[in-house]
Amino acid sequence: MACYEPEMRIYKGYDPCCSCEPVCCCNPIGPTGPTGPTGPSGGPTGPTGPTGPTGPTGAIGFTGATGPTGPTGPTGPTGAIGLTGATGPTGPTGATGATGAIGPTGPTGAIGLTGATGPTGPTGAIGATGAIGPTGPTGPTGAIGATGAIGPTGPTGAIGLTGATGPTGPTGPTGAIGATGAIGPTGPTGADGVIGPTGPTGPTGPTGPTGPTGPVAALAGLLVQLQGSSGDTVADNANVVFDTTINAPSAGITYAGGIFTIQQPGNYLINWWVNTDGAGAASFVNFGIRVLSGSIFPSVFSSSPSPLITLQLSGSVLLTVTGSPTTFSLFNNSGATVNYGTSPVQANLTITGLNT
Repeated sequence: MACYEPEMRIYKGYDPCCSCEPVCCCNPIGPTGPTGPTGPSGGPTGPTGPTGPTGPTGAIGFTGATGPTGPTGPTGPTGAIGLTGATGPTGPTGATGATGAIGPTGPTGAIGLTGATGPTGPTGAIGATGAIGPTGPTGPTGAIGATGAIGPTGPTGAIGLTGATGPTGPTGPTGAIGATGAIGPTGPTGADGVIGPTGPTGPTGPTGPTGPTGPVAALAGLLVQLQGSSGDTVADNANVVFDTTINAPSAGITYAGGIFTIQQPGNYLINWWVNTDGAGAASFVNFGIRVLSGSIFPSVFSSSPSPLITLQLSGSVLLTVTGSPTTFSLFNNSGATVNYGTSPVQANLTITGLNT
C-alpha cells in the first residue's frame, strides 16, 4: 500500500479497512485503465436536475471498469497531476539538422608515442661546395726530427782583403820613481865646553849653539789621481780637477782645487795621463801643462792622432821653477768638451823634484 498526496482522503474516525492512523488513511489507487473510444457527440444537454441532499460518504470501493465516454462536459477544474506513464517506444530518427557552428578548439591532447623509424630514403644529390670555413687554430709543434747527416765540407773560400791597421795602442803607465839620492854630509859638531875644576858637580851648563842646517834632500815629489769622475766631462780650457792625493812627502809641493804650487826653485819632472772617451765633434784630444804664476814657462801639450779620441793620453814636462811660489795646472785644450773614460782611475799626475 502506498500513500500519494493527490489521492489523500481525510477521515474523522477510525476505518477498519485502513491501517493508517485515524487522522488520515491512504486508499490504494488502482492502475489506470485504457482510454475508451470517444463516443458520438451532439446530443442535447438535458436540464440540470435539482441537487439532492448529500448522503453519507460510503466506503470507497474498488475502481470499476471505465465506462464509455460521455459527452464532454464543461471543463472542470484541473485535476491533480497523475502518475508519469511508462516511456513509449523510440520514434523514428528525425531528419538531420543543419550543421551547427564549429565549437571552440579543445585543449591539445597529450603527445602520442613516437612511431617506428621509417626506412632510410635514397641518397640525395651532392650539394654545391660550401664556402671555405675559417682557418682552424695552429696545431701543436711536432717533435724535433732527428739531426740529418753532416754534409760534405765546402771548398775553401778565397782569402779576404787585409783589414785596416788598428789604432795606436794606449801609452804605457809612467815608470817607477827613481831611487832616493844619497844623504848629504853631517854638519860639524859644536865645540866642547870648558871643563870646570873637579869638585862637586855644578849645574848643567847652557846648551851650545845649533850648527848650520844641512842641504835639502835631493828628491821631493807629489802623486795625485782623479778617481770620482768616471763617465763625466771636462770642458774646453778647464783644469783637470784631481780628487785623491796618493803621496805628498814634500811640504814644498802642494795641490788644491786643480792648482799645483811649488815653493822651492829648481827643476821638476812632471808626468801625467788622462783616460778619454770621446770629444763631441772634435777629431782629436789635446791636454797640456800651463804655468799660471811665479815663473815664465811655455805651455807644453800632448795630442792624440786624428781621429782617435778614445785612449789614454799621456805627456811629460821638465819644469824649471825660477820664482817662488810657482803655480801650474793640467788643462783641456781640445777645442771641445772631452768625456772621461769609464774606469776606476780617470787621470794621474806625478811631480818629481831634484834640487841642485
